[in-house]
Amino acid sequence: MADIDMIPRSYRDGVRVRRTLRHTGLALAAIVLAAAAGSAALRWHSAALERRTATLQQAASAATASQAQAATEHAARERVLQQQDLLRALRREGELAALATAIDSALPATAWLTAINLQRDLQLEAAADPTTTPAPAPDGRATTIATGNADGSTLVMLSSVELAGQATDYNGITNFLSNLGRLPGMQGVELLSSSASPTTAAIDFRAVVTLVPPAEAP
Repeated sequence: MADIDMIPRSYRDGVRVRRTLRHTGLALAAIVLAAAAGSAALRWHSAALERRTATLQQAASAATASQAQAATEHAARERVLQQQDLLRALRREGELAALATAIDSALPATAWLTAINLQRDLQLEAAADPTTTPAPAPDGRATTIATGNADGSTLVMLSSVELAGQATDYNGITNFLSNLGRLPGMQGVELLSSSASPTTAAIDFRAVVTLVPPAEAP
């Protein structure tokens, strides 16, 4: 009788099934918890990457804006400098003072001036296309000033002075014009007319001289 198993097989099978289900449930719970933890960690890393990406994008946008502002300020400074250079070139500072000094040193005792008329001819010249149009030969009497425009255009300025005066004789006129033509910055000295004055015992004359800036004067 001792060898007789009094526990029914169905009970034993039920206990084994419940134990298996319990172990399976624990395993599934562990898997679910691990998956949830992995998902949370992934979301945290994704959020961290998104925040870092946003920070980098903001920094890149700020750097781009800063570079654009710096480029704009640099271009503005360049334009101001170009305009200042252009104004200085157009004013030709010191030109009249140099002319007065030249006339004073060139005039002989037998000649004097009655009028001085400064004339400036300013023209805009487009840049020549080297593939189709040969560049014009430079005029030694003209001043070429870069405008700074993208088209490469230049301003060509010719500064001349018309002189009117009198002399006691023709030698005084000749000496004056010869002396003037030998001075730096004076080119193209030309006698336009001369005749006896109807009102005084002198000879009226008119002459013209082209002024060349010291940097370009021969």
